[in-house]
Amino acid sequence: MATRGGGVYFPVDAGFCDTQAARQVMRRYGAEGFLAYVRLLCMLLREDGGRLSVGLEEDWEDIADQVGLDCDATRGVVSCLAHYGALVVEDGTLFSPLVSSGIAAREDISEKRRAAAQARWERMNAARKEKKEG
Repeated sequence: MATRGGGVYFPVDAGFCDTQAARQVMRRYGAEGFLAYVRLLCMLLREDGGRLSVGLEEDWEDIADQVGLDCDATRGVVSCLAHYGALVVEDGTLFSPLVSSGIAAREDISEKRRAAAQARWERMNAARKEKKEG
């Protein structure tokens, strides 16, 4: 999925809905739970470092508002997803390995593009210099 502002994504393939985490969320919380999962992933994409604070009750209330569930259901969805490794809660933050890998892939691509542009610029300047001297 791409964001409006730069192509950061998490990879969604044909098996995304068939992971054990997704199946368990659907089983326990229905379509609303699965939608909350996808919304959480999208929220993580928009946050610096792909992490959300969950250290305060207000953090959970905010996340619950954003995903469209009450706080208890939101905590339950997160707990279920964490049990299956789809989300990680540590040190008062929430993140997703799936989102983190998407962010890292985007940063890698950006760095490679910057390096390629720099190399083209340097070649172009070297060619201009040769032309002037030749």
